[in-house]
Amino acid sequence: MKYDEKKAAEEKYYNQQKDRIELFMKYNVKDFKSVDFTSCERDPMGGYAIKGYINNNKKLSFTASAYLDENNQFEGDYSSTEEFDKIIIKNPKTVSEIKKEEKNKQNEN
Repeated sequence: MKYDEKKAAEEKYYNQQKDRIELFMKYNVKDFKSVDFTSCERDPMGGYAIKGYINNNKKLSFTASAYLDENNQFEGDYSSTEEFDKIIIKNPKTVSEIKKEEKNKQNEN
């Protein structure tokens, strides 16, 4: 039973991070269409590395990082291919900044 609970918690966490990464990409990548996730691994420091690519193009791959000091939430730290770097905006917004902007827009309406 414990194994199933742990697996369910990991799946919930992974889905939350996928949503955060997709939000980040939507706001910060020019001509963003879709994201495909390929793996989620825990690193030796206790954080996570979530790998994937965008727009059905494996040359546009990235590794998103979620660190313990951010409560293991993806905020915008990533590494990527040179091709990916060409299509991300300069000074991308963090997930927290995006969520704050969205909340402010909702409050205005």
